[in-house]
Amino acid sequence: MTAATLPLHLCGAAVVLSAIMLMNKSYRLYEIIYFWGLGGALQALLQPDIGAFSYPHFRFFQFFVSHGLIVTASIFATFIFHYRPHFKSVFKIFGLTNLYMLFIAVFNYFTDGNYLFICHKPETASLLDFMGPWPWYILSLEMVGLISFMIYYSPFAIADLFKKRKIVPEPESPAMD
Repeated sequence: MTAATLPLHLCGAAVVLSAIMLMNKSYRLYEIIYFWGLGGALQALLQPDIGAFSYPHFRFFQFFVSHGLIVTASIFATFIFHYRPHFKSVFKIFGLTNLYMLFIAVFNYFTDGNYLFICHKPETASLLDFMGPWPWYILSLEMVGLISFMIYYSPFAIADLFKKRKIVPEPESPAMD
């Protein structure tokens, strides 16, 4: 194995963690999968970096199926397990993601890898192309990550607001004759 084939990108780790989360019904892993899945896997599906592996290569299918299953796992746990992120989840997972990035930075240094694309941008066009040169695009990506985490949390915040203000209408009781 080379330093480019280990499942250490966010989505590679999320695939493994998704399976563990579903088997163990782990809420702690759900928080990670929810934000990484929606933040990372959706972005990867929209802007795939599959290199020379185009249709109908196995890696083409593996890429789209694995990333799609990450998103599916987070949605499944939301609706079937009735899990949901909380406001503190945003900052907890943002902090955890940054700790993971530090671990990966050390790993990249010793293996000459580029996991999480923190050593240089991917070879294919991506959102990182609009975020400035290295290392500044990492800071821009931090802000994009935090904003996207807030966006992915927002449906739950809105639902909580409606419940708190009782904007959701109560069912009317039948009229007594």
